[in-house]
Amino acid sequence: MAYHLSVFVVNEPGKLEKITRALTERGLNIRALAMASTGEFGVVRVLVNDPDRGLEALRESRFTVTRRRILVALIEDRPGAMHELLVTLASAKVNVEDCYGFVIEEGKKAAIVFEVEKFPEAEKALAGTTVRLISDAEIYRL
Repeated sequence: MAYHLSVFVVNEPGKLEKITRALTERGLNIRALAMASTGEFGVVRVLVNDPDRGLEALRESRFTVTRRRILVALIEDRPGAMHELLVTLASAKVNVEDCYGFVIEEGKKAAIVFEVEKFPEAEKALAGTTVRLISDAEIYRL
């Protein structure tokens, strides 16, 4: 199973720098990062090459952090590809709880990181489509 980290932070200058410092000091590589804030507080999602060590590093730095299971789908980098992925999941009654993505190779492929309620159902729904779920090892090497 693959994981990313959800870090809860006060919305103030330097919050990201403190997170990246804690990870850098442990020699961890950030593969992706997404942030959302709602006024005073925010959540930073961090995909690192070793989530267990990342969790430990952030906790030792006094962050409130959780490790959350994810799937990562490789899709074509073209208009409509993300929509097709979401139609497939919605048709299978799979609720996407969190999602972010990034282009790996412009015009060729993108990675979509998502948390879902029902992992087996998501995997089954995507089997046989043009979407490829990538392995844990591949995720941490992206």
